[in-house]
Amino acid sequence: MQFEINSTWDVKDVDGLDDGLYRLLASYKGDDLFILFNMSSNKKLQRPVGVSIKLFSKMFKREGIKSSVFDLPFYQLVSESDIPKAYIEKRNEHFDLIKELVLEPDFLFNIVLNQRCGILPAHAKSKGTYVQKIYRVLNQYWRYGQDINALVPAYKNSGGPGEPRLAGVKKRGAPVHLSTLGMIPPSGKNTTEDDKKKFLKAIKKYGLKGRPTAISRVYDKMLNELYADEILQAEQENRAPIVPNLSVFRYWIKKLVPESEMIRKRTNKGDFQRNKRGLRGAATDHSEVPGSYFELDATVLDVHIVSEFNRNQVIGRPTLYYVVDKESKMVVGIHVSMEYASWRAGRQALVNSFTSKKTFCAHYDIEINDEDWPCYHIPQRLLCDRGEFICKKAEELAVPLIGHLSFASPYSADKKGIVEHKFHTLNEELIHDLMGTTRGINYIRGDKDPRMEAVHTLKEVYKMIIEDVLKQNNRVLDALAVQTTLLIESELSPTPLNYWTVHLKKHLHALNKADEAEIRAKLLPAIYVSMTSKGIRLSDDMYYECDRSEFEDWKTIARNNGRWKMESRIDSDDASFIYVRLQPYEGFTRCKIMPRSSIFEGRHRADVLYFEDWKKIEKNKPKVSSSSIEVNNRRNSIIDNAKREVKELPKPIKKIDRIRDMKTRRRNFILDARVYENIVCDDNLMANDTSVNQVSELRKKKVVSILKRKKDSDK
Repeated sequence: MQFEINSTWDVKDVDGLDDGLYRLLASYKGDDLFILFNMSSNKKLQRPVGVSIKLFSKMFKREGIKSSVFDLPFYQLVSESDIPKAYIEKRNEHFDLIKELVLEPDFLFNIVLNQRCGILPAHAKSKGTYVQKIYRVLNQYWRYGQDINALVPAYKNSGGPGEPRLAGVKKRGAPVHLSTLGMIPPSGKNTTEDDKKKFLKAIKKYGLKGRPTAISRVYDKMLNELYADEILQAEQENRAPIVPNLSVFRYWIKKLVPESEMIRKRTNKGDFQRNKRGLRGAATDHSEVPGSYFELDATVLDVHIVSEFNRNQVIGRPTLYYVVDKESKMVVGIHVSMEYASWRAGRQALVNSFTSKKTFCAHYDIEINDEDWPCYHIPQRLLCDRGEFICKKAEELAVPLIGHLSFASPYSADKKGIVEHKFHTLNEELIHDLMGTTRGINYIRGDKDPRMEAVHTLKEVYKMIIEDVLKQNNRVLDALAVQTTLLIESELSPTPLNYWTVHLKKHLHALNKADEAEIRAKLLPAIYVSMTSKGIRLSDDMYYECDRSEFEDWKTIARNNGRWKMESRIDSDDASFIYVRLQPYEGFTRCKIMPRSSIFEGRHRADVLYFEDWKKIEKNKPKVSSSSIEVNNRRNSIIDNAKREVKELPKPIKKIDRIRDMKTRRRNFILDARVYENIVCDDNLMANDTSVNQVSELRKKKVVSILKRKKDSDK
């Protein structure tokens, strides 16, 4: 073990040495001697002591002597240029008093071995000072490391900074100066210990209650409660009350109450955890490579949208789900719907993050290559909220795919800081600039109602969010530059896309991959459809078909023998296709929408629900209107008139007379009707200067006799 000069040692139970902290001043190996200086007491003068090097080493091995640390005063830990000139002059003056002594190699050896050595008195006399001053300077020099800066004066400690003082009779502080003669300023009051107790009582009772409260309000309540006697007495004596003013109250509150306690107790627990507590580290501290952790979170977008079928119908604010890789800060999946934050919407976001983005973007008329958004993988762990994912369904469906679900604790938004920051960026750069945005604030009376300005459909907002995600994935982030050297080695800019790509190329990731049909089968809800003669029926208006050769045979069987149920999976983002288990013991087959249901092609699930709701409303509307009432009244009038005329006629003798010869009467009625039609036609001809003979001839030609039906007796 090496024993260096100026090292400090903790000594305990060593013969010849008092217990305490010592500094090693010098080493005389030829004489087997260490010179030590006791630094335990700073109030009385100390002389160095000697100890055998062998004894020192022996006690070190027995742990009677241990290495220790002595912190230098703060005023000595400054550069030469920062030391005031007056301090340097004082330091140099003291060093001149001992310079000749400390530069002498045998000085310490002589004063240790010879207790009555006359070196120090003679040196003090030569310098024109007294021995005690030389000892004080040497003690300071030895105590603080045998360096010239050890003699820097401790003026910063002068006056006892931070130590409480008892208030005297004379008013402390600057007096109040008035410009107007004859006006007497208030005398003021020195703060006593009793006042301080009242200050603490007031701030604890009124100011530290878990909500922000103005100090001035706490001060007013304190005066009303704790200084009421003085204020009432001053009014009776017609003088100003002798009470502490507001500035004094503020000053002592800062002195008496720790600032950290003020911050913590003037807000609620949730706000403190989210916005005010100290940060424990970076968001990527617990992730190693892309795919180690995905963060999932939802937010209600600050914009109202309209229906794609009718832009005059506002349908509310959609919910956005983001899935972000914690290590690379890459947005790996999104989902926008009118569903509230729930497992139903969250699993749709997981499906999006686990499947290819090229087809997904093409649905919204955005052309990309697989390299532009190469995220179709399953992570090792998923960090999400407790609300929508702490349920039996999430455990049963997501865990077999992902492996591990982690839940963020309540009021800890920093646990999902990456995805929360993505939401903030999206609002600032896109959402708050759209028509119908709420800008994240509550509606104030007199402002324009954002719902009245809404013009965008869900599909349009979805498309703009996708484009913004592509932009965010290609944004330069300084934080990524210090997470790996691969970007520098590959000469790539620190963007999430480059970070993701370079780690996948180097096989430094924790990502898995699964078939799209398998992902949808395990995550999406089971919906039962029917095979009918028209196709695969999802609802009254939505029919699907597949490319299987036996599909037409199945429709024939369904028409003749009745429909049957089949299990399926639907995609909320696109109604153009569904996945159906066509046979009981096979996987899911992708089926596309039929031309008869083309109105729903490319529609979001929200638009489909809007259409179904519109049908229900139209169907349940009242059938009776003013026009139908008029028609009904006219009909009743005709009926009443017919009944009245029948009653006025003489009744037949027998009931059979009413229906006897009914066929003959019908035949005569038809002949009369035809003759009447011809007469009307002929009258029109006569109106056009047609001769009477021509009309007569026409009548004869147009009258046709009907063949009589043979009776059974004629056969």
